[in-house]
Amino acid sequence: MTSKRALIKLLLIIQILVISCEKKEHKKTLKTHQYINLISSDTTGKVMKEDEFWKLIDQSRIQSNDNYELQTKVLKEILLKLKAEEIEKFDNTFTALLAASYNWDLLGASYVINGGCFDDCFDYFRQNLIAHGKEKFYDTIANPDDCVYWIKSQNEELWNGIQYSAYDAYKEKTGKEIPKTYNPDWTLKGEEFDENNIEKKYPKLAKKFL
Repeated sequence: MTSKRALIKLLLIIQILVISCEKKEHKKTLKTHQYINLISSDTTGKVMKEDEFWKLIDQSRIQSNDNYELQTKVLKEILLKLKAEEIEKFDNTFTALLAASYNWDLLGASYVINGGCFDDCFDYFRQNLIAHGKEKFYDTIANPDDCVYWIKSQNEELWNGIQYSAYDAYKEKTGKEIPKTYNPDWTLKGEEFDENNIEKKYPKLAKKFL
């Protein structure tokens, strides 16, 4: 009996060490995150600079202790302190980042996590991704399978809501609907994934969610 317990304990230690090594290796392979050049492609002059945008996202994330549902409420209160035109710029930058992450590689990752995912589900996934901040956003775009290290839920309903913070804040401040003055290209970029080969394309996510 004692030897059996010792063996189980040893296996647990090995498992912990393997996970620790994977996380260390993941950190080593993190790429330098580059800003998407939104300003140069914007023709309206109504896009918030990314460093300002991510500061607001991080502020809401930290204040909500990474509770996504609470973060949507905290972000609304933060945005209410801004002028109406700044809320509009925030929303436009959010939309631009959603468009920049509209690609087949991320859709495939979301598909594995949810056991199938298109349309609204994919939008919610990318909104949640933005809510986690600049580093995780750009890292996941570069290596979609690596979101396995931080993603907590495969329930798409828990991902919805964060962009509505801007809508609600603007409505409360002005009494009007937020203007849609940024219209990016919504073409799904990249190469379509093969459902029959998806476990090989996303081995870490497949191991966790399939």
